[in-house]
Amino acid sequence: MQNSKDTLHRFIFEDTDIRGNYVRLNHTIEDATQHQALPINLHMALGELMVASTLLVSTLKLEGSLTLQIQTNGPLKLLIAECNENLGIRGTVKWSGPIESLSPIDLIKEGRFMITLIQKKAKSPYQGIVPMEGNSISELLENYMLRSEQIQTKLWIDAQDGIFHGLLIQKLPFNSRAEMLDPNTTKNTWENIVASATQSFKFVHPKLKAPEILQTIFPSETIRLFDPTFPKFACSCSKKSVENMLRLIGKKECKSIIEEQSSITIHCDFCNECYKYSEDEVDFVFNESKDSIKH
Repeated sequence: MQNSKDTLHRFIFEDTDIRGNYVRLNHTIEDATQHQALPINLHMALGELMVASTLLVSTLKLEGSLTLQIQTNGPLKLLIAECNENLGIRGTVKWSGPIESLSPIDLIKEGRFMITLIQKKAKSPYQGIVPMEGNSISELLENYMLRSEQIQTKLWIDAQDGIFHGLLIQKLPFNSRAEMLDPNTTKNTWENIVASATQSFKFVHPKLKAPEILQTIFPSETIRLFDPTFPKFACSCSKKSVENMLRLIGKKECKSIIEEQSSITIHCDFCNECYKYSEDEVDFVFNESKDSIKH
């Protein structure tokens, strides 16, 4: 049976120290890419990164956003996906020159992969560098999680008929239900679960509902599946954020742009929204800024 909504399911394997997340993204990625006219390999790479960002956010206590960003010196200039605490997701790609013949891993292997975590209550963002060690975005992030967080993590991401889906499992460092289990037993359980997912995930179709998919992949495991949450495309750009950016550019530079172009146009690559400011509107932005300082 087809599942029409984009969904994320958290779950646990009963009586183990292992948790998981399963996400299905269709409409979210369609909405994010509908104005971008991406070659198929870039569409696949962006879809995979958006799935990965959603899976990682679902493991965090987050009030803010997580951004996965890849930059290279090759044809792929920028690949970026951002997910917030409400599972609002956006993503975009910038490239130049012929790129269609490159596989997703060839696109990024000479690049720089960064994770940025913005917590609303934190003084500054956290940024980590993901070592370019692996043959896929999933493998790169697995290695990063093991090194930086000391958490064993496995990811599987695939797409069929234009529908992306992903599976993440983690072996938690402490779990009260599993603390009395024999270490060899927990190790074997982890290895068996990883082997089952590695063998089966690419053969299950994302049109199936999450309980069917998990039962197919893990037929011998007892899984507790929690209520779904619903990812969606969401862009954080706004008139307020654009006007803050104009203030950062400075009045003198803004005036210079207006003299050359008669107005200032800011285009959002994520949602295709355009913000246009005349000279009077720019003056108002800076006068409003002065008034707020006085008060």
